[in-house]
This record gives sequence, C-alpha cells and structure tokens, in this order.
Amino acid sequence: MDAIPLIRARYLQAFAAAVERTGVRPQRLLEAVKIPVGILENPDSLHPAQQLFDFAGKAACATGQTDLGLVAGRTKLEDHGAFGNRVSGAPTLHQALETFCAEALREYSRAFFWIERRGDDIWFCREKIDGQKDGRQQIELYLVELMLQTVRQVTGPGWQPGELWLQSTDERVLGDFEPLAQLNVRFGCPILAIPIPRKLMSKMLPQNGRRGSLALGRSGEQAPPKPPAADFVGSLREVIATYLPSRHAKIETVAEAAGMSVRSLQRRLASEGLTFSRLVDEVRLEMAVPQLRDRGIRLTDIALSLGYSDPAHFTRAFSRWAGVSPSEYRAHQFVS
Repeated sequence: MDAIPLIRARYLQAFAAAVERTGVRPQRLLEAVKIPVGILENPDSLHPAQQLFDFAGKAACATGQTDLGLVAGRTKLEDHGAFGNRVSGAPTLHQALETFCAEALREYSRAFFWIERRGDDIWFCREKIDGQKDGRQQIELYLVELMLQTVRQVTGPGWQPGELWLQSTDERVLGDFEPLAQLNVRFGCPILAIPIPRKLMSKMLPQNGRRGSLALGRSGEQAPPKPPAADFVGSLREVIATYLPSRHAKIETVAEAAGMSVRSLQRRLASEGLTFSRLVDEVRLEMAVPQLRDRGIRLTDIALSLGYSDPAHFTRAFSRWAGVSPSEYRAHQFVS
C-alpha cells in the first residue's frame, strides 16, 4: 500500500485564519471534518492531506467565499517555515523557482512542481491536484497565490502573468477577486501553470532574502524538515506523532484520518508484523529520547507531549521500553 499523502499543518493554519477573519469559528469546521484543533499548534507537523482538502472545501461553503483559497494564500512566503525561507533566500528568480520545485515535496508528499521553457517564457507548473472538487479548487487557488508571490519578489506586487491555467472548471472560483478575474484564464486544464518572461529569470531577489538563505545553509542553523515518509508505515508513524500531544492517537481516529477502516489498518500493519499499540509505543519512544537528552524539558512536559495525562503512566511505559526509568535514563546521559 502506498504512503498516506501528508502535508504540513501550516496550510491548515492559513485556511483556519482566513475562515476566522470572515467571522466563522474555524473550530467548529475542524470538528466537523474530525481534525484535532491541537494540530494547529505546530506548523511543521504532518497530517493527512485529505483533511486539509475537506476543511478547505467545507470552509469555502460555510463562509460563502468561493475564493477562500486566494485569501488563505496571501500568507507571506517567509511565513512558510524553512520552505519559504529557502525560496525567498535564493539569489535569483530562476534559483527561487528551482528551490520551490525541489523543496515543495518537503511540504506535501504530492507537491510535484516544475519549470519548463516555451518560447520566450518559462512556465511554472504544478501537476494535477487530487481530491474532491470543492477542496481541490481552494487548494489550487492557494497555490496560485503562492506561485505569484514567488515571482513578485523581483517584480513587485502588481505583476500579473499573461495567462493562468487552472485545473478547475468553475469560473466562479475566482469570486470577486478582480485582478485575477481580468486575466486570460483557461479553465479545465490538466495542470496549474503560469508563464513568466525569461528576462525575469536573472533578476536578483532582495538582499534580506539572500541573508536568510545563507543562514539556513550554515552548520548549527535551522535545517529543513525531512520530507514526508515514502512508505505506509513511515507515514502512519508521522500521523501518530502529530496526534499524540492532543491525545487523539487512537486507532479509530488515526484510521479515519488515513482514509481507511480500523480493520483495514490492522490488516495492513499485521502484514508488516506490527500492531497499532506497538507502533504507538515505538513512536513515543522515538519522541521521548531526544527530549530526555535536553535537561531543560521537564519530565511532566515530556509526558504531556507524548499524550499521557499522568506522568506516572509515562514513567511506567518508558521503564518497560528501555529497562530504566526516564530519570535514570536522563541521568545516565549526563554522566561525565
């Protein structure tokens, strides 16, 4: 079975913020699509992409904003974590586009972007977007804004492409957003794409962006998060890790988030020689060890981050996994 398609929580954050600005409470919509609110606390955490698609589609309907994705997509490029910093930190527009295409797969496991030359233009493209119609349309609009922001780093905010290719077949998705509605928009295309004049490719990005890029590449500085797992069990581990702090890492919840029944999940794990409870234990141990090596993190806080309401439960579980208590393990790490 293929890996569960995963995406960073920062995009869910952006849509939730856009919903809140309309006066609608995003918490109720999150509950309606069974997304734990706690996911929003860590923008780098990974969760099933289908949850974002479901939320975006329902949010557009609930707010009456057919162009909600455009509103959410106005999140600043530099607010997209290490991805945004690396894109905005590239020396030239051409390098920024190449960085975008390469780093996007760290943000969403199915984010396939590329650039190609056609005549006097470089086309910035995104492969067909999966998902149900309503959610897919909103995600596409978000990506339009993100792609335009990338180019506007060198052109200024008023730049518009000569054409816009959208996968969506519904002309109403642009809503009242006049700047895009006035473009030569082609609906029902197999890809999302915009043309960029080749002469812009060598344009230098602002100095502040280049400094950010240099800092990210140096030893000891912020490193990009690893890409989402490419296998089923690995992707399931990442979902469990996201769900643990809010104590939602139950088999029923995780199975639904992964888009499968509990029985199907159990059978899939059994084929790998695993059970769900064993996998949860393994993820908890993996999360606990680096925290125990940091003396600045209290044992109570570690227990809470692993989904335990009582630190004593964490102590007993860790002793079972490691053969020593968390306190003993930590003490051993710092013996000179």
